Order: sequence, then C-alpha cells, then structure tokens
Amino acid sequence: MLTQIEWWGGVIFVLGALTYRMVMGALDKPADGIPWYRLMMHVFFLAPAALLAGYFYPLTQPALQYGYLALLAVSLLVVGVMLVQEMTGDAGNGEAEGSDQEKGKGGEAGQPEEDEEPGWLMTVVGAIVLYSPVLTACGLACAKAWPMLQGLA
Repeated sequence: MLTQIEWWGGVIFVLGALTYRMVMGALDKPADGIPWYRLMMHVFFLAPAALLAGYFYPLTQPALQYGYLALLAVSLLVVGVMLVQEMTGDAGNGEAEGSDQEKGKGGEAGQPEEDEEPGWLMTVVGAIVLYSPVLTACGLACAKAWPMLQGLA
C-alpha cells in the first residue's frame, strides 16, 4: 500500500508529465539554429522532476546533497526565468512582431478582436495552474534542502 506522500508524488509526476507533453507539443520546432526556448522548457520540466524523485530518497552522502542543492539552484533559476518570461509576454519566438501582416488585414471596423490579450491576473492564474507540478516539486525540494543546508554549514 502506498503512503500519502508516495501517492501524491505519483499524482504530481503524472500531472507534470501531462503538462510537459502539452507544452512541448505546442511549441514550434525552428528549422534552423539552436532552439533555446525548447531547451529551456526541457530543463524547466525535467529538473524539478529529478528533484521530486530525489525528494523520496534519503541523501546521506555529501556528494548527493551537493548535487541535489546544485540541481535545485538550476531548477529555481530556470523556473524564475520562465515565469518572468510568461508574465512579461516574452515567451514566444517574436510572435507579436509583424502580427498585422501575418494575420491579414481583413475584418470590419466594428468587429471585436479575436486575439485579445488576457489581463495580468489571468496570466498569473494561468501560469500557476499550468506550472503547478513544477512549482510543487520545487517547493518540496526547498523544504528538503533547508535541513541539508543547515547540516552542511
């Protein structure tokens, strides 16, 4: 029988995997160059997944503790960058540039715009809901890392 934390950990893994699949499937693959945004999204989802997996194991060796703390630092940095990009609207590949030319100039003068930008509150709520598995994994990792930091210092 699974304990409560093992069951909820499994739920977080499943939600994280579904969110990862949904987000990565929605991103376009560029034809040339290095896909920096896709690479950041991979790290954004996979680093917290590794942190969540490490959460369930006792990390008794100092090398494992340092590795866990380094992964936590990388994960928090990438999560911070991605959430700032999400909030400021820089998350696309320059989609806003030339939008009038790409969308076409058809349309009548009285019609409402179909692609209205959501307000900042809805952007925050959407980011929290979409990225809740990542934020939960990072929160649990921070809770585990705090006693490790106290022991290493």
